[in-house]
Amino acid sequence: MAATHHLFTPDNYHRLQACIHCGLCLASCPTYTVNGKEADSPRGRLALMKYIDREVEFDAKGAFRHIDLCLGCLACQTACPSGVQYGHLLETSRSYQRQQIKPLSWIQHQLLNWLTSHRSLGFITGLLALVQRLALDHLVRALRLLPHTLRFQLAGMPDITGKAFSQTHDAVFPALTSADEAQGTVALFTGCVMDHWFGEVHAATVRVLQWNGFNVFVPEGQTCCGALHAHAGLEEEAEDCLARNRTAFQGIEAQALVVNAAGCGAQLRTTPGTDQDTLPIVDISEWLTDKLPRPPKNKLSKRVTYDAPCHLYHAQGIRDEPWRLLELACEQLLPLPETEVCCGSAGFYSLMHSDMSQHILKRKINHVQALAPDILATGNPGCHLQLQAGLRETSLNIPVHHTIEVLDMAYRLDGTYRHAFGLDD
Repeated sequence: MAATHHLFTPDNYHRLQACIHCGLCLASCPTYTVNGKEADSPRGRLALMKYIDREVEFDAKGAFRHIDLCLGCLACQTACPSGVQYGHLLETSRSYQRQQIKPLSWIQHQLLNWLTSHRSLGFITGLLALVQRLALDHLVRALRLLPHTLRFQLAGMPDITGKAFSQTHDAVFPALTSADEAQGTVALFTGCVMDHWFGEVHAATVRVLQWNGFNVFVPEGQTCCGALHAHAGLEEEAEDCLARNRTAFQGIEAQALVVNAAGCGAQLRTTPGTDQDTLPIVDISEWLTDKLPRPPKNKLSKRVTYDAPCHLYHAQGIRDEPWRLLELACEQLLPLPETEVCCGSAGFYSLMHSDMSQHILKRKINHVQALAPDILATGNPGCHLQLQAGLRETSLNIPVHHTIEVLDMAYRLDGTYRHAFGLDD
């Protein structure tokens, strides 16, 4: 039967052919580890992509059920000896699926819009802040007033202030060092969910940068990075987000665009075409590793462990830098087994495939429970929500914090630092 190549371009099909079927990816794949199905392994999914591309009579919907079950964690890319660009092939397949096979449902579209629009997120954030102030979140969970999947998501929510970071702070934060100690200026990417729900991570990021000689600038006009759209197969929407952000960052006089969300960083710096941007895009841990002229004077006495976000570890190849920052901040740093294995969050995955997501998370929570740390650190909002929910649902009183928050905690042990930022209270 003649090849149609309606799914992949010849170049992409060549990338697909790079798979040599060695199976070294199998042990790294969370879904294959859970159910042992070849079709739910990277090698199996690549074979299904090939069938979809070349066969006229083929159950594409059935094949996409297995492709949809992929987390997109990219652990297989790290394990692959042939350098198969699995992430690019996966997003190409999902884009074809949305256009030709199965568009997103109305509720999926609405959910995506709610979580990536500043206006919608502002409304949701205000509602969540009210729910938390009235302790209704605890009531809902205790009385099981929502389906388990939604109760689980509610359990992972951080303390919500009701206002986005970018709406409650100045756009420029001057360095708190003398002129001869100044290190320059960086721009901060605030994103969408990070901006509304994790404002304290942004605040800690700014404080540490200011303390170490950087002016911090928050550009206006920036928007969602587009990662959730790309993972959902909405290629045009993802590109629109990137285009709007490119416009927002044009002409900025800064050394780098600093990102503190692994998924956002991966989307902004690894998407084709973004390598031409004049402003380097760096993760906060990557940027600070060799730029801390004023490291913390004291270390936290708490036991701390670290779970590596997939899109930091696998997509961006940033592995040692968060650990090195934590070593500066912590007296007792505990290595977490399988730290590079996905926690099961993966954007909307924990909502769309909650059973598989929970299976994957359980193994992670068991590792954390065995270590019994005082703090679990990570570097991505989705991971933060997933891990915190898993710990609370298991009745483990272990808070989850961003790596930069842990570093900021160590700095806060210094009275001079606290006084400089008005943190004495």
